[in-house]
Amino acid sequence: MAKASPVWRSGRVDLGRRRTLLGISACATAGFAASDALAQAAACVLTPNPGEGPFYFDASLVRADIVDGSPGAPLDIALQITRVGDCAVLANARVDVWQADGLGLYSGYANQRGVGASAAAPVGKSHLRGTQFTDADGWVRFRTIFPSWYGGRTPHVHFKVFVGEREAVASQVFFPDEVSRAVFARFAPYRDYADRRTVFNGNDPLFDGVMSDVERSDDDGVAASAVVSIAT
Repeated sequence: MAKASPVWRSGRVDLGRRRTLLGISACATAGFAASDALAQAAACVLTPNPGEGPFYFDASLVRADIVDGSPGAPLDIALQITRVGDCAVLANARVDVWQADGLGLYSGYANQRGVGASAAAPVGKSHLRGTQFTDADGWVRFRTIFPSWYGGRTPHVHFKVFVGEREAVASQVFFPDEVSRAVFARFAPYRDYADRRTVFNGNDPLFDGVMSDVERSDDDGVAASAVVSIAT
């Protein structure tokens, strides 16, 4: 997965650019823009680094579409990598993402409870995992599905950022509870198990990361973005 060396460039957090990456207009964002997410992004505040958790492995798959046939609500998610303080953007940086599927299960692992559905363990699989390298403005974009809740966790997408060989941060992107509720009511397979959910953003014991700015949530799925700020 060798690429050009990561390079810091003068830049800024451009919310219009975030919407352009996700292919939507500014007027479509009115109902779902999270003010805390936007404020944090504009200030380039250091992104928390809670670690990778128990379900990471390097799938060595450089790809933007990580769905691999997994059923669920379509999710377009874009991440911009910036520097704390001056909001410089990082080009050519490796970004890994991984997440639970529509039943709360991670590919490649056995002995998971998920949402409690009867499903075969996804051992030997690598769906909903992938790597991209940031463009000149520090952005990566992934096409995936909306992650389910599971056990004691609210919906989230894990990510890692590498600067060269150095792991700069391992963290999570979260979504507003009202967006998760709408997705779980509208789409299969979530709606079959939504009444079992007891953990939300407010009572997830591992709620540590960045909140997404959700620009669209409708019958076509969800479009969201987040700004990740790292120290040099």
